[in-house]
Amino acid sequence: MKANDWEAALKCFDELLALDPNHSEALVKKGAALERLKKLDEAFECYDRAIAADDSMTVAYLHKGGLCSRLERFKEALECYEKALRTQDEKGGD
Repeated sequence: MKANDWEAALKCFDELLALDPNHSEALVKKGAALERLKKLDEAFECYDRAIAADDSMTVAYLHKGGLCSRLERFKEALECYEKALRTQDEKGGD
């Protein structure tokens, strides 16, 4: 991802997800790569899968909320940000 080679990044994430389909961090990063490639429905799917795999993963809610916000789906974005805050509070974050 650091080289901005999003297709290569997707291939790596797919290889990892073939071994562990519920790897929440890989799902979030794959979602981010898909966003860069303008594959927004697939990005949403990755964020939702990451949340389903680990509903305490703050970053998944933040990524999904950001995408919702950019698409002017503000109610959904707000819900994601509220969930992100709750997960952070539950972890004892600031």
